[in-house]
Amino acid sequence: MNYKTAAAWWDSLIQINIIRPPVLKRKSFLNFREYYTFMNVEDPHDLYLNLQNKQGIVYYNVQTGFANFQIVSKTPLSLKGDTILSGPRSDFYVSIPPDCSFEKSIDMIRKKIQSPDFNVEVTPSPLVYHDEEYPLWDDDDEKIYEEFRNDLRKPFADVLKKTGTYKDKIMTWIRNRDDFGQTITMYFPEGLNTYQPTVFCVESEYDSVLIDLFSWLPASTVFYRVEDKLLISFYLPYNLEGRYIVREVLSSLRKKELVTNYTNSIVEYYFRSEP
Repeated sequence: MNYKTAAAWWDSLIQINIIRPPVLKRKSFLNFREYYTFMNVEDPHDLYLNLQNKQGIVYYNVQTGFANFQIVSKTPLSLKGDTILSGPRSDFYVSIPPDCSFEKSIDMIRKKIQSPDFNVEVTPSPLVYHDEEYPLWDDDDEKIYEEFRNDLRKPFADVLKKTGTYKDKIMTWIRNRDDFGQTITMYFPEGLNTYQPTVFCVESEYDSVLIDLFSWLPASTVFYRVEDKLLISFYLPYNLEGRYIVREVLSSLRKKELVTNYTNSIVEYYFRSEP
């Protein structure tokens, strides 16, 4: 397949929401911290309208569950309402989905947790905090990040023009991006609109075990930590099995004393700020 054909296929997959264009999330260095806040507020839709394009807020959504509103911001927030969970988030881990059906993935997960030989192989968690600042970051680096953060495929010439910086600076930034950031490409084999975005808040010290099990799901799954909680963003089919499997796994792990507690919220709609 030549480059033009591959590019056409890629663009087609993006248009029908099977692939989300690659985004860049900065690692949790002290000078890059993002703050996640889960709240219960009196009128979540009113807050949704009032926060649009407010400086310093990167993303927010309306939910139903353990919280009814979530905000991602560049600094800690103080808003009216009951704060359920708030703090800087760790680095992310995003699964690479296997090439299989949802039914097959469930079979694999169940075989793992139901096996009498189920073995907890605890490895260091990738959901880390960096307790130092990332060095050599200036205003131009920040401008480049703001242009690329929601779409790393943005045309080079557009970024060059909008940032007012120079070619070598942008090229160096791109080459070094894995040092300070994580490139995230989301995959939804049936199309994004066929999945229910759901956030689970889990009390567990066994990140690697949960990552290993839930990475078998055929759509991208996002893992990160806020304070002492493990947050997992699932994209689940609307059918019964889709609503069932995560709680089945977490319940089983709770009986094995690998999970202490868990709860969830369903994401209804969201807003993502643009640079």
